[in-house]
Amino acid sequence: MSGNWIHDVASRYRAATGSLPPVPTMTRPQPTAPLIASPFSRELHDLSRTPLAFEDQTLLDEALETLPLERLYSEAEHAAENDKVWGMQDHLIQALLKWFRNDFFTWVNVPSCTYCGGETAAIGGRAPTPQEQADGAGRVELYECKSCKTLVRFPRYGHPRKLLTFRKGRCGEWANCFTLLCRSLGSRARWVWCAEDHVWTEVYSETKKRWIHADSCETAWDQPRLYEQGWGKKMSYAIGFSVEGATDVSRRYIRTEGGQLPRNRIPESELVLTLRAITQERRLEFAASEKSVLESEDLAEERELQSYVNNTTPASTAELRPRETGAGEWTDARGENGRH
Repeated sequence: MSGNWIHDVASRYRAATGSLPPVPTMTRPQPTAPLIASPFSRELHDLSRTPLAFEDQTLLDEALETLPLERLYSEAEHAAENDKVWGMQDHLIQALLKWFRNDFFTWVNVPSCTYCGGETAAIGGRAPTPQEQADGAGRVELYECKSCKTLVRFPRYGHPRKLLTFRKGRCGEWANCFTLLCRSLGSRARWVWCAEDHVWTEVYSETKKRWIHADSCETAWDQPRLYEQGWGKKMSYAIGFSVEGATDVSRRYIRTEGGQLPRNRIPESELVLTLRAITQERRLEFAASEKSVLESEDLAEERELQSYVNNTTPASTAELRPRETGAGEWTDARGENGRH
């Protein structure tokens, strides 16, 4: 059967109804107050609400409209013919990764002058305007043109709806928008937060029956040791959030003692309780059958994560590459320059 059949179904549905078919989503309850009051626990509860924005059906329709579906499915179909290791949906997300970085989103180290196009230099920050705040900007970076002295505002938008049109930023903007697009294509996706200022995506592979690392900034697919082994980044916590719950996935990305920073922001027992509370909250209105499937997946993932503790398998060549996005001084300051 042709790999374009999903696109054909979508086209026929649109012709008949005037809209795109809905993406299957799981019912989610409204957020409640954190059950545990420590500062880090409250922070995790706040972070856990980020991916809930990806479940708005109108937004998912808008996201799907931005995608070159025929191109993505064609590339995925061709890849699937030559690589049977991954399933069709996996190849589709890999095609999305390439298109997202090469054709859709732009990395911004320092914005150019909006008047003369010249170089700018950072001079601080400003509070967002009411409109910028409404579009999800929590802060605005301010730059001055080195030539004409024009002031340039660079809002750091967090809401994926704005990012569908703004289409530029750094890892936060990239991960938010990319995760939304994964959901629009029907994949189960996590938004993964690292305490050391990086975010990325995980996508569930129905073929592999496991969560797959996907970093749109680096076009990285299933390269979880990229940060530790390639960038030389040291990390403490990596937490995956989705409409299905919250999971400590640190062991997937931190494999050596040398890459581990102290985990001292919360007792481990309290971390477990916090993530369990978030997960229970997200699944509160799930059907019993859905909960059963997810609990089985949770156990399988825990076995997978535990297997990395004493695993000495060397990193792949792809995982040993240095960071490709970000300016030199910026990556140096973040400890991501690849020099161990």
